[in-house]
Amino acid sequence: MNKRLAILAGLIRIKLTLAVALSATIGYVFSGAGDILTALMVALGVLLLSSASSVLNQIQELKQDALMERTAQRPIPSGEITVKQAMLIFLTLLFAGTVVLLGINFISAIVGITTILLYNGFYTPLKKKSSLAIFPGALVGALPPMIGWVGAGEPIMHPAIIMLSGFMFLWQIPHFLLLAIKYREQYLNAGFQISVGGPASKQTRRLLLLWVLTTSFAALFFPFFGLVQNTFIVAAIILLNCLLIFAFFRIAFTNYEMALKGKLHGFVSIYMLLFLLLIAADSLILNL
Repeated sequence: MNKRLAILAGLIRIKLTLAVALSATIGYVFSGAGDILTALMVALGVLLLSSASSVLNQIQELKQDALMERTAQRPIPSGEITVKQAMLIFLTLLFAGTVVLLGINFISAIVGITTILLYNGFYTPLKKKSSLAIFPGALVGALPPMIGWVGAGEPIMHPAIIMLSGFMFLWQIPHFLLLAIKYREQYLNAGFQISVGGPASKQTRRLLLLWVLTTSFAALFFPFFGLVQNTFIVAAIILLNCLLIFAFFRIAFTNYEMALKGKLHGFVSIYMLLFLLLIAADSLILNL
């Protein structure tokens, strides 16, 4: 039983899917809604759909996964599960996730399915053809908070959720670029198209600097437009962004070895988690 659970966890990439579910839940909390049952349904529905997307992605990239050290031990390329079994799991998760989101409302299910179509139908095949795949990939990462937002019954084109999703889009770019740096040779050997050199490349560092500064600047718009109001939360966001910029210069410009080992990628990921928790905390405080 433990082995089966371990295989399933690897197949759905449990850490990634939990992070996606969290971002969707924060989109719900960000709306000001406070129904715990609906919030749990949002988290579950997105977790199931994200898991389905991950399974389909591993089916689509079976050959590429087998060529890369970081993915060769995933359940399908390692032979722990067959493509047929994986496809059955995908269909089950897809159906279950869609039903859960339909139980909230129709629009949240539509946004959820659209996310899968973008990720598996557009981003995944485009990665093998163009480095520009990073942009539709970033768009996919921007949609989960919107699922939570519309799950709360809020309009999909509201400026607040557009700003949050836009911020998530911006953050995805350095996130993808740093992964490409860390696993550059593996990606190239597997046939993926990437546009960055090693961390010592001046062009790479300038590109990363542009996106990190843009992301940090966008984060400061939240208190500026009144989307974050608590004084302590605002101060924490400012401090967090100062730490992001400091860490970027410290690692990317002076310690290439740390960048190669993914230290900067890890910091950027922690930054996003803390930022989302801060804006969620602000919404909870305002609605107490």
